[in-house]
Amino acid sequence: MFLLSFLPDAFLLFIINSILVVGLLGALSSYFIRFIPPLIPYAEAVKIAGIVLLVLGVYLKGGYSVEMEWRAKVKEVEEKVVVVEQKSVEANVIIKKVYVDKIKIVKDTKIVVQEKIVEVEKIIDAECKVAPEAVDLLNEAAKNPGASK
Repeated sequence: MFLLSFLPDAFLLFIINSILVVGLLGALSSYFIRFIPPLIPYAEAVKIAGIVLLVLGVYLKGGYSVEMEWRAKVKEVEEKVVVVEQKSVEANVIIKKVYVDKIKIVKDTKIVVQEKIVEVEKIIDAECKVAPEAVDLLNEAAKNPGASK
């Protein structure tokens, strides 16, 4: 059956329909051959060959129909995959933008906290005690600036 995939679909369908029609004509003609005296000995062989070709044609037609249904389903799924891939690319762009924005917010907050530490450094070091400003700065540094968005 693998080699049949190399044949064009229209040609394969023509062959299957031909087998089906020849089998049908052979099975029907075997009944009329009985009325022609010189062909009477061949009537049974034509009947058997016709029925075999008819059954083969029906079998091949069913297999061809199932194959075409599966190909249609595969094509439909491939189209859905293309749409999902496009949506994935768009979502990745949005996620990347949000990620860059959060990184920028964290860096900006870090710079602000470092500047405040420099400002209150003398107060912190003057008495060697933990000043309330230092506690406030540490608490402010521990906040998650990106969590609010």
